[in-house]
Amino acid sequence: MKNLDTFTHAQEQLRSLPRHIVLAILHPDFHGQNRLLAQPLAEPPAKAVFVNLAQPDLPLTKLIAQLQEAFATQLGVTLPAHTSPADTAAALAGVMAEQGGVTVIVSAYDYARQEEATPFIQALVPQLREGSRLILGTRELPMPLLGAPELRKRTAIVPVNPDKMMLDYVHLSDKKVLEVRALGPGRVLINGRLISHWDGVLPRTLFFYFVDRGMTTRDEIFQTFWPNLNTREATNVFHVTKRKISEILGTDLTVYWSGFYRISPELELHYDVVKFAEAVQNAAVATDDEALLLLHNAIDLYRGPLLSMLEQMWIGQRRAELASSYAEALAVLARLYAKQHEQHNALGFFLRAAAANPQREDLVRHIMELYHKMGKPAEALGVFDRLKDGLKRSLDVSPDPQTQMLAETIRASL
Repeated sequence: MKNLDTFTHAQEQLRSLPRHIVLAILHPDFHGQNRLLAQPLAEPPAKAVFVNLAQPDLPLTKLIAQLQEAFATQLGVTLPAHTSPADTAAALAGVMAEQGGVTVIVSAYDYARQEEATPFIQALVPQLREGSRLILGTRELPMPLLGAPELRKRTAIVPVNPDKMMLDYVHLSDKKVLEVRALGPGRVLINGRLISHWDGVLPRTLFFYFVDRGMTTRDEIFQTFWPNLNTREATNVFHVTKRKISEILGTDLTVYWSGFYRISPELELHYDVVKFAEAVQNAAVATDDEALLLLHNAIDLYRGPLLSMLEQMWIGQRRAELASSYAEALAVLARLYAKQHEQHNALGFFLRAAAANPQREDLVRHIMELYHKMGKPAEALGVFDRLKDGLKRSLDVSPDPQTQMLAETIRASL
C-alpha cells in the first residue's frame, strides 16, 4: 500500500529537490513545518544553521544579527558584517560556499519585515552555489519572492499537492489562481493573496454562493438572497454586491452567458468542497488501497463544517450534506482498516465517525466489537451506555435489539 503519511510525502519532496534548487519555501497550509525544518539538521554530513524569528515585524538588521549569531554558535564560523544588505548577502553566500555547502533554515520567516527582507533574499539566492540552500518556514506565502523571475528557476515550494489544496505558486498558469477553502470558517486567496476584508457579510456570502453553485440563474440568486424584494430592488442590490466582489478580488468572479452566471474562464479555481466530493466519489469505485488514499485526502480537506462562521439556509443545507459525507468517509475508512486487520486504525476512525454522527448505531456496534476483540469490554459497554443515554435524552427511544444483544453478549463475557 502506498504511504498515506502527508509528512513522509513532504519529507520525500524536500529530500528529492534537485541541487540547483537553492530556495525552498514550506507551504503555509502544511501543518508539519516544524518537524520538516528539523530534517536537514538531523541528516549528516550536511551542515545546517537554524534561525527562529520570534517576534513580528522584525527588521532586517535583527534578522542578519540572528544569522551571524547562529553561524557563530552552531558552526563556529564568523559571518562578516557589512553596511549594505547586498554586501551582506554576498558575504553570506561566500561563507556558505567556503564551508562546502550550508543549509540555512529560517522558521517564521513571515515575521520579518517583508519590504526589507525581500530585497535581501533576492540578492542572496542568485549567489548561492549548488550544495547550499535556504529553507523558509512561513505562515504566509512570500509572493514577492515567488513572483521574482530571476528566482523562479532556483525556487521550489514544499510540499506541493493539488489534491490537498497545496499549490505550486512557483509555476503558475497564465490565469489568475483562486483558492477557496469553504470547509471550516472560510478562506479565500487570489494569486496567493489572502482576502481578509469583504466589506460586509453579503459580498462574502454571495461570493461563496457563486463558487459553490458554479452555475446559477438570476432568479435562483434573488430567491436565495432577496425573496422579499421586488425585482427592481433585488437587481440593484445584486449588481452593487457583485461589483464589490470584483473590487475585492481585483478581477471579475463571474461571466453571464446563456442565462447563467458562471465562474469566469479567466480564473483557475481550486475549491476544497469539489476536491472533497470528488475524492469521496472516486473512493467508492476504487481498489481498497486507492480508496484509502482518496479518503485520507478527503478527510484532510474537511477542516470543519461548511462556512462555520456564516448562517444562511442554503449554507445550512450544504453543510448538512457535506457533514454526512464526511461521517460516511470516516466510516468507510474504518471498515477498510478493519478489513486489513488494523484494529487500532479502524477503532480510531470509527470513533471519529460516531462523533460526527452519534446516533448511527451501526458505528457504535463496530466500536463495541472492536473494543471487545481488543480485550476492553468495559470500554465497549461504556460506549453502549452513552448511546443509550443519548437516544433517551434526544429521541426518547432505546437502542435497537441488535445493539442491546451485542451489549448483553459482551456483559456476559465479563
